[in-house]
Amino acid sequence: MDSFERIRGLYTSKGENSRNHTGQGTGMRFTTKLSALITLLVALAMFLMLMGCSYSFFYVTQERLDRRFESLMTSLDQAMLRESPEEQKRWLPLVMRPLGIVAVSVDTSHSNLLSYKLPTLNKQPWDPLNGYRQVALPLMQHPGAALQITYIDPFASDVRSLQSTAAVTLSIVVMVVILLFSLRWLRDQADGEDRLERRARRILNGERESVMQGDMREWPANVSGALDRLLADLAEAREERNRVDTLIRAFAAQDAKTGLNNRLFFDNQLTTQLEEEGSHGIVMMVRLPDFDTLREIHGNGAVQELMYSLVNLLSTFVMRYPAALLARYFHSDFTVLLPHRTLKEADGIASQLVHAIDALPSTALIDREAFLHIGIVAYRSGQTTEQVIDYAEQATRHATLQGENGWYVYDSQVPEKGRGSVKWRTLLEQVLARGGPRLYQKPAVTVEGEVHHREIMSRIYDGTQELLPSEYMPLVRQLGLAESYDRQHLSRILPLLTLWPEETLAFTLSVDSLLQRSFQRWLRDSLLQCEKSHRRRILIELAEADVCQHIDRLRPVLKLLSGLGCRLAVSQAGLTVVSTSYIKSLPVELVKLHPGLVRSIDKRDENQLFVQSLTGACEGTSTQVFAASVRTRNEWQTLKERGILGGQGDFFASPEPIDVGRKKYSRRYRV
Repeated sequence: MDSFERIRGLYTSKGENSRNHTGQGTGMRFTTKLSALITLLVALAMFLMLMGCSYSFFYVTQERLDRRFESLMTSLDQAMLRESPEEQKRWLPLVMRPLGIVAVSVDTSHSNLLSYKLPTLNKQPWDPLNGYRQVALPLMQHPGAALQITYIDPFASDVRSLQSTAAVTLSIVVMVVILLFSLRWLRDQADGEDRLERRARRILNGERESVMQGDMREWPANVSGALDRLLADLAEAREERNRVDTLIRAFAAQDAKTGLNNRLFFDNQLTTQLEEEGSHGIVMMVRLPDFDTLREIHGNGAVQELMYSLVNLLSTFVMRYPAALLARYFHSDFTVLLPHRTLKEADGIASQLVHAIDALPSTALIDREAFLHIGIVAYRSGQTTEQVIDYAEQATRHATLQGENGWYVYDSQVPEKGRGSVKWRTLLEQVLARGGPRLYQKPAVTVEGEVHHREIMSRIYDGTQELLPSEYMPLVRQLGLAESYDRQHLSRILPLLTLWPEETLAFTLSVDSLLQRSFQRWLRDSLLQCEKSHRRRILIELAEADVCQHIDRLRPVLKLLSGLGCRLAVSQAGLTVVSTSYIKSLPVELVKLHPGLVRSIDKRDENQLFVQSLTGACEGTSTQVFAASVRTRNEWQTLKERGILGGQGDFFASPEPIDVGRKKYSRRYRV
């Protein structure tokens, strides 16, 4: 127990960490935000540097022109004192051309003292739109006179602007090239980070098997490699966990020597049957030779082979009957639980079993004429498990005293209840012809008291009383009426989705129907006629044993249902010893415990161990574990302590007939 507690604690912490990190990758990805920030910072820095350089270049260029114009003004001001205008016109072109000056004039308020323009000037010097600019500088030596300079704007002329801005243009080109290469490098790095983040997000969403190996382009490479290693280790740990879960199930429900169900499991199932109102059935105890005595006489090898043959014979025989349960009860006593069977049917079953031993190979270890003794007893609800088993032992003792292969029926004064195959078929066909069984609803409540879903159940009326699904559904499957029954059942449930828009409705479908192509096509067409929002409120329940037995054939059907928006629940968990690996491989939203595990779980340590193992296997996934048939507060409290997230049963609310005139049900129940 301590080791299982440590295992559970380890997986609990892992599950909590997983849940704590789930949802952190919502919104814009971190790598996208980082790339955008770096790109913005680089572009801003380059823009500021470019603006600074451009401003400095323009400022320096203009300042240089101003200094040269002032020098020209000073020279011309001095020359006008000692030179004539004609003499000045001889050297002015040599000074004007390097400075880009096309015309100069010295004017006073009353007259023009000097005027000269280059002979190549074709445009009007006063037209600023043609790229010419003018500046006026006062002369120091000639008060009242000003030098008017007309020059070509170095940044407005194509040729001169290219010459003037060559440095700036080259800087811009270099910056753009560097920015492009930087963005390309950053994009490559960000793409690797995005790939790594996408894989991490898929892992947090539970997609672990499909992302075991990362992309070679993921970055950082060491992080990607470490994630691959951790996922491989985690997969190995999950495999080990599945093996541990299977061992726990086997410990709680399986006999170590034969692989059959053990006494504890049989008693749980029988107790559940006896506590269910209106239940009835047969218990058969099969007594085989004492194998320990045979080992002392004939050796272990031959006796072991004989025991395996007898166990295989019993298993194969019991599998013919739906809902039957075979267990090793005592040392060489085996018990068979046959729910909803009659003494007449049990008499025929025992006769067939006695005749089936003729198929065994001849052996000198046992007397073939006197080694199989069967005790038969009928049970009804209200009896105790101890009573039924005691009656079965007494019947087996009488069968043994008869001395030959045979059976004995214990007369426990239990009235017969049941009907033959013909009567069952007639009843079921009449029910289908009249519109189907009566529909009931039973809420499934979370630990917070909120309604998670409502299970739609059915009962049929045989003229005197209502029969539960556990009583007539095995006959529905046995008589080949499963597909007709499920079609009618589903056709009556789908309109309820419109009637109660706030409710999620759960119902059971038979695996026999789901595996039929005709039913699959009909189911697809029926669901497509529903609104998408309605399909999301459909919870289809399948028995755990059926899911594990037909998992490969069910995969495409379940994928179709999931694609249509429907949700999947697995019921009757714990009825058989199976691996929990289906929780990881199928889109299972809900796992419901079998009532036999829930009944008096506060007093049954082996059932608590099983439930703890199942909840531990679901941690870290989106699958929730609910309990079925919760009746007492002690059961509910124990289940919550073992990790159960919800339940249904009489403790919360009893099944109620569906009232189509009712617009709304209560959304909260006491917990």
